[in-house]
Amino acid sequence: MLIDISRIQDIFAVFVLIILYLLVGYRPPWLWKHEKNQKTIDNIPGPLSLPFLGTRWIYWFGNYSFTKVHEVYADLFRRYGSIVKEETLFNIPVISILDHKDIEKVLKSSGKFPVRPPTEVIAYYRKTRPDRYASGGLVNEQGIVWHHLRTNLTSELTSPRTIASFLPQIDQIIEEWCSLIKQVRVNERQINDLKPLAERLGLEVTCALVLGRRMGFLLPDGISPNAQALANAVHQHFLACRDTFYGLPFWKIWTTPAYMHLVEGEETIYTLALELITSANEEARESAVFQSVLKASVDDREKTAAIVDFIAAGIYTLGNSIVFLLHLIGSNPECQKKLIDDLSVGSTTYLKACINEAFRMIPTAYCLARVSEQDLELSGYHIKAGTVLLCHTGLACKNDSNFTNACKFEPERWIGDAKTSTVSTATFLVTPFGIGKRICPGRRFVEQVLTSLLMNVVEQFNISKEDDLELQFEFILAPKGPVKVFFDDKN
Repeated sequence: MLIDISRIQDIFAVFVLIILYLLVGYRPPWLWKHEKNQKTIDNIPGPLSLPFLGTRWIYWFGNYSFTKVHEVYADLFRRYGSIVKEETLFNIPVISILDHKDIEKVLKSSGKFPVRPPTEVIAYYRKTRPDRYASGGLVNEQGIVWHHLRTNLTSELTSPRTIASFLPQIDQIIEEWCSLIKQVRVNERQINDLKPLAERLGLEVTCALVLGRRMGFLLPDGISPNAQALANAVHQHFLACRDTFYGLPFWKIWTTPAYMHLVEGEETIYTLALELITSANEEARESAVFQSVLKASVDDREKTAAIVDFIAAGIYTLGNSIVFLLHLIGSNPECQKKLIDDLSVGSTTYLKACINEAFRMIPTAYCLARVSEQDLELSGYHIKAGTVLLCHTGLACKNDSNFTNACKFEPERWIGDAKTSTVSTATFLVTPFGIGKRICPGRRFVEQVLTSLLMNVVEQFNISKEDDLELQFEFILAPKGPVKVFFDDKN
């Protein structure tokens, strides 16, 4: 009888321990003794996490805004330290890291097929349209599927030979853009908002590369209705991605305004881009990128989706990068003088340093997301494999512990004796295109466009600005409001 009671008590005790562990993560001190002093994800500081809702409440009841997510994380790091835990719906942890060594460790730990968290709402939408999409696309797929798409669809886009052969056309398009600036200036010097003009350039040069033909988006009589509709749709698309990601996911239950905006944006982008693709004439036969996509050993739906995504990225990310670069140059007249002096002797050393410094100061992609593929030790905390990690490279680049005078635009840090120490730190921090196998396939293309742009602009204009540049978060960093820039003719 006593033995039976003892067994019942043992069973009851085990049952209580299981309940306590499931509810509050409690482990008695005599269990797993080797973990006694180990700090885990549960110990990482961060905002109060509510049951089911996690920490997303800070955007609804706190002082934080979706439009200033980059500032939100800067504040969270100030309050909690260089590693911060958030929790999404159902209390799934997301770990943000700022420390240079932690970021390097995470990015180095990626395996053969680096895992990047997909943009869930896009993956969800594309699954509802099997008539158009065979998968979530290059950005959202993982593993062998991602590797197959990347290998077959981006070989020419990533080829130095392809970009080098396209250079004369880039120079021609940039020259036309400078002529457009001269024609649309107010009082022969002022551009009231540089962003729409930058987007037109991004669209024209991207279509020329991807589709092999000129589209006329830089004609002085104004942007075409289709080009304007495409630019608006891309902007709406990025905003909807932001709002569905950081807001409560009611879009999974019913059609919320944010989800409706995403669908409208995706539909418009696809329809207009498809028109550009299907109307491709003989000029398109000269495009190595277009032909490589057409001949790729993938589903035809993947080919169309890839071209759609290339064009959308060209409008928005390239357009924003142009605005950031020219605003920074316009804010630093002494840099313009050094740039002209260097170009006058046939050197592009200082020019490339200016572009690298712009990438460091204002990257469009302010952080890199990864899913840990192995257990990691970050800032003394044990992080289990399968954890979502946000590497805040943009904020780390503004930290004086990583770069001297980190908040100052100093291209000189990329030249001469200073270059070695700068590059050693920058390898895992200045990553506007990502890093490793997941790096943006358009990196060389964007760098070449910015190089040609800056060279042409400073040779023709003295650039200056009146107001400070304000940024907002639109799933990537973007200028907020009109960006006024002055383009004065060289004497």
